[in-house]
Amino acid sequence: MKITRRQILAAAAAVPVVGGLAAGTTAWRWYDRPAKQGLKALSEEEYGFVQSMAEAWMPPGGVPALSGSDADLGAFFDDCVDAMTDQTGRELKLLLHALDALTVLTHLGHFQTLPLATRTAVLTGWMDSPVYLIRDAVAGVMVLMGVGWTTHPDVVHLFKPLYRCGYGR
Repeated sequence: MKITRRQILAAAAAVPVVGGLAAGTTAWRWYDRPAKQGLKALSEEEYGFVQSMAEAWMPPGGVPALSGSDADLGAFFDDCVDAMTDQTGRELKLLLHALDALTVLTHLGHFQTLPLATRTAVLTGWMDSPVYLIRDAVAGVMVLMGVGWTTHPDVVHLFKPLYRCGYGR
């Protein structure tokens, strides 16, 4: 097969168009979504992503036997976003949508729709990513989830002896 200069130019012109469409699709999914019933700030998709990422990071089992999704870290995340300024909350919600869509090309589905083993592998890959923006974005989300998990009533008894001034929510 012979590749012509026109084909190369057409492919080069298509890259920004495809990137723009992907960004537009993510923004459309994210913009002005109402909060899921029972939540204050997160939409159903955003809550589902946080729950699926929490489960991939802290699967069932272990000590204590409380997975990230069982700890309802999506609700904790919802409280955090609700307490933020509007602009910061919107940016964090956009980040959740962008991370959820990051697996569409590689795994043909949003992160939250993937099986647990695949989500765990993807999350591990993100944490070791050579792209610092992905690593830092994932680390930021994980910090908030970690605060939610360590202050959960079923977990707080493990940490309370270390902090005599008080610990928990």
